[in-house]
Amino acid sequence: MPPERWFPSMLRPGGAGPKVLAIVFCLVITVLSLLPGQERPHTGFSGNIEHVVAYAGTVGVTAYAFLSPGVAVLTLGFSAASAVFEICQLFIPGRSSGLDNWIASTLGALVGATAARHLLLPLVARWIRRA
Repeated sequence: MPPERWFPSMLRPGGAGPKVLAIVFCLVITVLSLLPGQERPHTGFSGNIEHVVAYAGTVGVTAYAFLSPGVAVLTLGFSAASAVFEICQLFIPGRSSGLDNWIASTLGALVGATAARHLLLPLVARWIRRA
């Protein structure tokens, strides 16, 4: 198979490459959410901005990789996971839990799922048809 055909196939929606990346992103969010406060890396941005960006990226990649669940299912699933993480943080040294963090994570999940399904997937589908 010529390289120009092989490389795009690695990036196809629902393919193995995006699925591995989605799983890695989910693991990273889980680990970062459960680390003690002094061990967690800080970006310098507000915690809510970090939540929106992290969840938007993770859910966007997940929506691209796993085509079955709809925007609502993805958003609710990641919102529930975020709620669990916020509750767990009540018991982790140096961490604090906040309703605002949960809302920011849920908003990020909604943005990521919507962008992937309604912007990214149609663009990639057109690009693949041209390749």
